[in-house]
Amino acid sequence: MSKTTTNLNPVPEGLTLISAENPGTKPLKLQLTDLKGTVIKEIPFDEKNNIGTVSNMALTDIDIRKTGYRLRSGGEVFMDPYCCHVSGDEKWGKYTPFGRFDPCPLTEVSYTKEPKKFSDLVIYYLHVRGFTKSKNSGVTCPGTFEGVIEKTDHFRSLGVNALELMPVYDFNEIMEEKTPETQEEAKKEAGILKGKKKRLNYWGFTGGNYFVPKNSYSAKGDGVRSFKEMISTLHNEGIEVIVDFFFEEDLTSRFIVDVLRYWVIDYGVDGFALFGSDIPSEDILRDPYLKNSKFIFENRPGEHCLKYLNEDRAERIAVLNSDFLYDNRRFLKSDGNMLSRFTRHLVEEGDYGLINYMSSFNTMTMNDMVSFDRKHNEENGENNTDGTDLNYSWNCGVEGRSRKKAVMTLRERQIKNAFIYLILSRGTPRICMGDEFRNSQKGNNNPYCLDNSVTWLDWEDLNKNKEIFDFVKSMIGLRLQCPVFRRAVKKEKGAFPETSFHGESAWAANYFDYCRHIGVLYSDKSLYYCAYNMHWQEQKLALPNLSKNKKWKRLLCTNNEKEPVMDAGFLLVPPRSVCVLRAD
Repeated sequence: MSKTTTNLNPVPEGLTLISAENPGTKPLKLQLTDLKGTVIKEIPFDEKNNIGTVSNMALTDIDIRKTGYRLRSGGEVFMDPYCCHVSGDEKWGKYTPFGRFDPCPLTEVSYTKEPKKFSDLVIYYLHVRGFTKSKNSGVTCPGTFEGVIEKTDHFRSLGVNALELMPVYDFNEIMEEKTPETQEEAKKEAGILKGKKKRLNYWGFTGGNYFVPKNSYSAKGDGVRSFKEMISTLHNEGIEVIVDFFFEEDLTSRFIVDVLRYWVIDYGVDGFALFGSDIPSEDILRDPYLKNSKFIFENRPGEHCLKYLNEDRAERIAVLNSDFLYDNRRFLKSDGNMLSRFTRHLVEEGDYGLINYMSSFNTMTMNDMVSFDRKHNEENGENNTDGTDLNYSWNCGVEGRSRKKAVMTLRERQIKNAFIYLILSRGTPRICMGDEFRNSQKGNNNPYCLDNSVTWLDWEDLNKNKEIFDFVKSMIGLRLQCPVFRRAVKKEKGAFPETSFHGESAWAANYFDYCRHIGVLYSDKSLYYCAYNMHWQEQKLALPNLSKNKKWKRLLCTNNEKEPVMDAGFLLVPPRSVCVLRAD
């Protein structure tokens, strides 16, 4: 990415002022283009007008509505990193961008009136293109910001109150082909390119024009307008929007902060998930324009950042909790010595918020983690060598699709178990798109280069798996209704502590390496008892005694084949099942 700073101010009328930092040692030139991106003229910057390393130019007699531009230093042609209006990227898979002199048409932006705390969010993580690109998505503008707008009813019905979007800035989806240096690399590259003209970066975790939403994600070919319309629609529904950014190395702290400011001020986003090796977390947290924005960091910010936190600010900063995924997947498939880690994840809180998740863009989906023992990334063309081997998945007895009733029933139960882990844990739950209706990527845990049915949601699965959708919906409703599931609450001293753990004896949980069952009691305005049994056999858990006018009532059990039995102060929990009781 070139380190440039350009400021375009068409004042007075008919005059366009241009400033740009030269990233190279060769003289800097301005390329003027037509609206197809074809170069029509090059104008060198006069070094007499330099201020430091910043070159300056005043242009007259150009029609800014019909003229584009790029910059050139020696043999390097590059975009202005501060460009806020781009053309040449309107079609997905064709990326020949150039800057525009004329400003984007003004579109009113909608801001969130009452931002929520991380502990009150349920995040839905999606890829704008893949979310509605399938022909059965039922939208008129598939694969676009408009398609997301058309699915507002889905978000409302599910009960989520925040979206996190994989990169939507103007990234370059055309991946550069590398020249193989060895025979092994040549074979790998040949496999990748077999039958393909070019490789696409489907995810978007790369550089690009950071100030501009992607035009190919707009049905109008105008990313700015479509993105703002999407933001306004979602905000009107009480849904916040968090956007992912991947910042390449060697970008200055000032540039990164300028980008984030722009997306807050001009586009009205509520927060960011930041990826990259050089994220200036301290500069971001102390910036006054970003004080009310939410931030999700890939790694925990350094201790020096604590000085920028107070009780209110801490609720706007979070880190991705990858341990939640790994530990809970292992507990789900009944690995030994995992109970203590599981219970810690249920109630853990800290200086920052925690973003809990059971699947992500670079993992198996929740359906696939109970359907495959190993990854199946063959379609990526890399001989199944890409992607992690640490999936901690279990196929429930058959690899891939199965019509065996016992396998199908167990897989559905395991998915429900996993959703309870996620939604009733005190970190912020993040649901990956389609998991709520058993989306499958055919066992692929790294579909970074696939723009097809593997990565596009199959919306027919929503009708096929409506029971899972309704179950997730009910769990989200329970979480939002009961604060004690979301965070520690300040309550008056009573008969029960806020949270307690129980085993085969009340108030005495066992954490031996062979234990795979535990009861968790939550006490606030109501009493809830969550019984977890990941053993392959029925297990007994003790129930705390209640006052004479109350008794335990079952709210749900993930095992539809065998009812839990309450008898003489004990709960018999079916194999690989979760039961939730309430005292009424």
